[in-house]
Amino acid sequence: MKVLIISGFLGAGKTTFIRELIRRTDKRLVILENEYGSADVDQQVIREDKQADVWDLTEGCICCTKSADLNASVMTIESTLQPEYLVIEPSGVGALSNVIRNLRKIEYERITLLSPLTIVDAEHFARDSRAYADIYHDQISTAGTVVISKPEHPESELFASVENGVRELNPNAVVLPQHYTRMPQEWWDALLTTAYDGGRLNQVEEAS
Repeated sequence: MKVLIISGFLGAGKTTFIRELIRRTDKRLVILENEYGSADVDQQVIREDKQADVWDLTEGCICCTKSADLNASVMTIESTLQPEYLVIEPSGVGALSNVIRNLRKIEYERITLLSPLTIVDAEHFARDSRAYADIYHDQISTAGTVVISKPEHPESELFASVENGVRELNPNAVVLPQHYTRMPQEWWDALLTTAYDGGRLNQVEEAS
């Protein structure tokens, strides 16, 4: 089971992105959500696609005190549903580095972490990066790929400013040059075949 973490601050557009991921890759995904307040709405929206099984973890934040619950849920999903792909949508107010640290404890031949992705709301980047610096910066600095979202057609000056801010926090991240809806099919496919360390999964891993 390959695990893709899609992080992002509250309101960044994670659910919309996941719907597009389902549509573009045409894969049946299991989604594990942990978003305060909007979980029920997100589940209903994603389930409309009929290609996703949604699990909810609302008792606490999987980024901190409920790490054992996260690992237990992931292992239960792997053993009972045995999906090829699991997408984890952590709480927007949680640290991505903690989620990864917890999951790496259970990573083994049947559970493989993919390169994590963080979604950034361009319109609120400056405000949120100041008001919630620790969380916001952690989500960006830990990501393998950063997607700049909202608005779909940002002014070039805004996009450049956000891109520069992202690169200051994470110079090694892949930063999308345009809105994700305009990215080619190869990019979407690569999200499900790029390992946590940035390498490409080999054919044996992809087929297992």
